[in-house]
Amino acid sequence: MSKVIDAIKFGLLSPDETRRLSVVEIGTSDTYDEDGAPIAGGLMDQRLGTLEPRQRCRTCGNIAINCPGHFGHIELAVPVVHVEFAKQIYRVLSATCRSCGGLLLDDETKERLTEQRNHDIELFGKVNDETSAEIMKQAKKYKRHKECPYCGMVQNVVKFNKPTTFIEMEKELFDEEMEDEVTRRLTPNMIREWFERIPDEDLELLDFEPGSARPEWMVLQVLPVPPVDVRPSIILESGIRAEDDLTHKLVDIIRINQRLRENIEAGAPTLIIEDLSELLQYHVTTYFNNEVSGIPPARHRSGRTLKSLAQRLKGKEGRFRGNLSGKRVDYSARTVISPDPNLDINQVGVPVHIATKLTVPDVVTERNLEELRKLVINGPYKHPGALYIIRPDQKRIRLEFVTDRTLIAQGIEPGFIIERHLKDGDIALFNRQPSLHRMSIMAHRVKVLPY
Repeated sequence: MSKVIDAIKFGLLSPDETRRLSVVEIGTSDTYDEDGAPIAGGLMDQRLGTLEPRQRCRTCGNIAINCPGHFGHIELAVPVVHVEFAKQIYRVLSATCRSCGGLLLDDETKERLTEQRNHDIELFGKVNDETSAEIMKQAKKYKRHKECPYCGMVQNVVKFNKPTTFIEMEKELFDEEMEDEVTRRLTPNMIREWFERIPDEDLELLDFEPGSARPEWMVLQVLPVPPVDVRPSIILESGIRAEDDLTHKLVDIIRINQRLRENIEAGAPTLIIEDLSELLQYHVTTYFNNEVSGIPPARHRSGRTLKSLAQRLKGKEGRFRGNLSGKRVDYSARTVISPDPNLDINQVGVPVHIATKLTVPDVVTERNLEELRKLVINGPYKHPGALYIIRPDQKRIRLEFVTDRTLIAQGIEPGFIIERHLKDGDIALFNRQPSLHRMSIMAHRVKVLPY
């Protein structure tokens, strides 16, 4: 029975979901053994997927082309702030009680804003930006050292030092005239415990859906490890295996995580544990985004900056713009255009230089056999000519390197494909660049011009 998708809901991965999604816990920074085989429990574990064409995946049993890849996970020794959620973490810290976790609104204000929020959802299908801003504005008033309306705890102002540091400003009055301000750094563990105390009904006012996105999940306890086909190894000409940038970052995370766990278990001084925790935070931050302001980027030994997850997604060369919205395609060219009063309204002028590069695949039949043989004899540099011959067994013959083209032309038979030059009368899809608007593309007849 077929089903219709009604909606798509986005949320956060909880630690338990990350563990359920995982097929193996990654516990060692080593990738391959002395024989070149992937180490079990390492970052190239065969349960994470396969890269070799004939090798079967240890998890799903498929070969590389059919295996989607499988996630692993790393159990972090201490919680770590997810850098991409730092602003949202600051927003929640600024609006909730440091003791009971309740939203800092009195009952009357909370009731009024809840009604406004429900009205927005009924009317627009979502919460209005003005309503969300008003909730934050009212809650932040209590942070200026007022008492929580529920537990009576005096509230302190929270400051955000980018990229992942949160500081609480404590005011202590020593006498009536003198006042001193003390700062306390909020560790990721403290933030996580703070967020765990927030009631579900208050989370809805903060635009969280408790079932699929609780705020404490923005502080990581478990780090997902992506499948191997997201970060494949490459073998260089020298035979040395080179690992992907993401694998390099994950190796750094595992090494520091192991050192930190060993020091905690050995009862090391607080200063050492704090330093290692900050180092772990740095490596996790640069794994997600290596262009965060305020911290130096992670680099290779050669000095090259590592390309992390955010750099793979954003920008012109990223996955969305570079690979999904825009792709490199065959049989297309781009140029600056200008008007020509000698062309018909349905014609597009193409310089002969472009016409010899932009090819059309023509299937050889009895009717066009002789014409295509002439084009093959002309070759790649004389217009009208041809660049390639594709035989029925898909073998390509590049005419640029053929000395006796007449002999090759005689061997052409129906069923061959000739990649010929663009010629007068060909139909071309054409519009002015940048070609972002698909609906503006129109068909024109080609007119090859000598200039």
